[in-house]
Amino acid sequence: MRNLGNRLTLHSPSRGFSMELGSACTVVMATRLALPVSTTQCIVGATVGVGLCNGELKSINWRMVLWIYGGWIITLPCTGIISGCLMGIIINAPQWGNAL
Repeated sequence: MRNLGNRLTLHSPSRGFSMELGSACTVVMATRLALPVSTTQCIVGATVGVGLCNGELKSINWRMVLWIYGGWIITLPCTGIISGCLMGIIINAPQWGNAL
C-alpha cells in the first residue's frame, strides 16, 4: 500500500473513498459476471482513474504505474517456471517403499 500512497498520485480522504468505492463496485460486478479479478489490480486502476480526474496527466507518476504493470506481467512466467520446476522435482523424487 506504500507504493499506492502519495507515490502514485496525491490522496485525500475523499479521493481514497472514491478509489475504494470504485474498486469495490468493480469487484462486485466482476463477481456477478463470474470473472476472475484481482483486488490489487482494481485498486491500482481506481487510483489511476481518480488521478486522471485531476485534469492533468502529470498528476500521476507514470513510471510507478509502468513498474506495477511490469511486475504483474513478469509474475505469470516466473510463477509458471517456479511451479514447473518444483513439480519436476516432486515427480522425480525417490519413492520409498516401492520396489522396482
